[in-house]
Amino acid sequence: MSQVENLQESREFVRHEISDFPQIMEREPETWWKNTAKLLFHFRNELRDLHDSELSDYFTPQIENLLDKLRSASTISPNGRDDFASLADHIIMKYSMEIASPFENREFQIEAFHMSLNDIVNTRPERFQSQTLKVNGHECVILHVKHPTKDLWQDIPLPLKAKVWHKGGPARVVLDIIANAPLSMQESEFPWNDFDALVGKGLVNKKAAISIGVDADGIEYMGEKELNFTRYCAGRDTTQNQVCLGTDGLYYSHDAFLSAVTGHTKIENEYVANKAIYGFDKMIIQGQELAKPRGMMRLVKAVVEGKALSFDYIPLNSLFDLGTNSLFLAKRWSKKEHFSENLQRMYYLLKQMNQIRPTEINIFDTLERAHHENPFFDFDSEVKFPIEVVRWKSRKLVKQIDREMGWKFRIPTGMEVKRTKGDDIPIMISLDGLTLDPNQIDVAKRWLNFLETSRLRTKSYKSQDLSAYEKVFRQGYADTDGLGTSDDDLISFGVDEI
Repeated sequence: MSQVENLQESREFVRHEISDFPQIMEREPETWWKNTAKLLFHFRNELRDLHDSELSDYFTPQIENLLDKLRSASTISPNGRDDFASLADHIIMKYSMEIASPFENREFQIEAFHMSLNDIVNTRPERFQSQTLKVNGHECVILHVKHPTKDLWQDIPLPLKAKVWHKGGPARVVLDIIANAPLSMQESEFPWNDFDALVGKGLVNKKAAISIGVDADGIEYMGEKELNFTRYCAGRDTTQNQVCLGTDGLYYSHDAFLSAVTGHTKIENEYVANKAIYGFDKMIIQGQELAKPRGMMRLVKAVVEGKALSFDYIPLNSLFDLGTNSLFLAKRWSKKEHFSENLQRMYYLLKQMNQIRPTEINIFDTLERAHHENPFFDFDSEVKFPIEVVRWKSRKLVKQIDREMGWKFRIPTGMEVKRTKGDDIPIMISLDGLTLDPNQIDVAKRWLNFLETSRLRTKSYKSQDLSAYEKVFRQGYADTDGLGTSDDDLISFGVDEI
């Protein structure tokens, strides 16, 4: 057997050993610690019998580390399922960050800028106002932000005595205003109905974030007390999200500023430990950096929703289908305004990206094909915070372990790509030239019919006697399984110390 075959065989061995973990997490929380410990003991014993010193040297310390975490958790008596989920999330995220840390690039080539709150208000007083108020017992600076074309103001509360930085829409719109971004981009950010935030290490910061209206499932931790902005930027999905806002002002990257000025965005995502569990938006094929399907989805989403106007696309990316990601976007938009318009916009973009087959005359043909190829995608699955989020993370953690093993041992994927001349020359993708059809097909009826067909297909798929391994590793290149989360950045939550 060749060295490559040995490596691939070792990878399959590990995949079979760890794929039971998500099944364990589907059971009642009271059984999680004991059954996970059993899985780890079995894995450790199998490693010993394998007599592969390299594999054992890599995984045994991880196993012992996890067993120590489980022993600590077993001494705590959580009060109900939510407490169990919070504690399990803490263990999963801490372990995920620890094993990802060796793969994180410590030098981030990001040009960063800062603008104080006073400068923000003084530069555009017609768009910004500020005052100091108490919000649920926390002293805050309230930044009032005016809509670009309406007499409408919205507020961003900023705690004065806590490390809390707003990210997502509220931070983007402040940068958009400062950069004189196209009005359509500014308008797309209004109204915001909730907040997502990055918080510093420490329970006081989490409490302050929740007090100003950040849901627990909208909190992101980086495992650091202060804002490490360049590291934060490296973990964003696209350049336009390299911005955050705190009481000390607005932080933004050079690329984020360019995205605001021009409307042109691109994939940024680097491998950062606190984001590793959620996957990676880029890949390297024969020396060419490409967007993974989830990365392509993020670019499409930004332009369809008006948060950006355009993005570059490498024709070589057409070899990789969006798969479940187009289904995820359709599911997300089906519950919002402008559903039919968004579907038309997505179809228009996908055609430019060569993601539409010749026989697909509208977006429903594309969605039907995508679900036929990925019948496990469940349109009725929803995140029930916090327990379903933890179960979702358990599946993502198994994928992370497998991904990092591949990197550690340089295991070839076996993927063969036929190159053509010019397939690495980027083309600009935008909605320029699109005319929305007000008399299009009955979207509501077509959507309901599509959902009915998809539900039957998913039910049939789930009726199969699939192994734990097949559920995790034989569901295509899916980055989302129908659960996922609903916004630009995924979440982490839990206690700060065990």
